[in-house]
Amino acid sequence: MLAWLQHLLNELPRHVSMRGMFLGGVVASVPMTLILIGEMFHYQVQLFPPRVVKMRRRWNAKAVSMMAMTAALSVILQAVSAILVLIPGFLTFRADAMVRFPFGAIFGMPAVWGVAIANLLGDALTGSLSPGSLAGAVISWWMGYLFYRCYRGAKDYCMEKRTAWFKYYAVMLLWCGLGSLYLCTNFSLLRLFPDPIIWTAIFPAVIITTFFGGILGPFVARVIGPAAERYGLSRDEMGYEESDMRLRPVAR
Repeated sequence: MLAWLQHLLNELPRHVSMRGMFLGGVVASVPMTLILIGEMFHYQVQLFPPRVVKMRRRWNAKAVSMMAMTAALSVILQAVSAILVLIPGFLTFRADAMVRFPFGAIFGMPAVWGVAIANLLGDALTGSLSPGSLAGAVISWWMGYLFYRCYRGAKDYCMEKRTAWFKYYAVMLLWCGLGSLYLCTNFSLLRLFPDPIIWTAIFPAVIITTFFGGILGPFVARVIGPAAERYGLSRDEMGYEESDMRLRPVAR
C-alpha cells in the first residue's frame, strides 16, 4: 500500500504542472489563513447556513490544562519520531499525528491551539526551526481544527459509531491534501527549496508520513475519549465553549 501511494503521489506532478499545484495552493491558503485568524478572535465560519458567528469561549483551568497536555504529548512524540528524518533539518516522520487528529475532536479548540504551539516547540527542540515552521504551525493547527469541526457528540469523538471511523480517515485524507498543499506553497513562496524538490519530494512525503503517523488515531480516541468524558475533560464537559445552539450571528 505504501509503495502504491508513493507511486501515485510521485506521478501527480507529471499530470498537474508544478505551477498549477502552486496556484491551487495559493487559492487554498487564503481561506485557511483567514479562518485561523478569525478563530484567534473567536469568530467562526459556518457553512449551514453560511454565516460568521461570534463564539463565547472561556479559558478555564481545564481548557488550559488540555492545551498544555496536547502540546506536551505532541512535542514528545515529535521528538521521539525525529530519528526518522526524511529531509535533514526540515521533515521528519510524524508519529504525533496519532494524537493531533483525534485530540481536536475530543478536546476541541484548546487542543487545536496546543497542536499549533507544539509544532513550533517541536521544531525548535529537533533543530528543524526555520521560516517554514510558521506554515507548519498553521497546518498543524488545521490537523486538530478539521476534527473539531467535523465531530459532534461523545459517541462520535469516542469512536463508538461506525460512521466515526469512516469519517476519521476521510477527514485525515482531506487534511493530507490541504495541509501538504499549504505547506509546499509556502515553502515555494519562501524559496526554501527548488520547486522540483518541493512538489516531487516534500509534497508526497508530507502526505505519506502524516497518513501513516495518524492511522492509529481512532484507537487512541477509543481510549482517551471515554476517559475524558468520565473525568469531565472532554469538549462537552470542560465548559470552554458554548453549544452551537447558542451561537450568535455577527451583525451585518
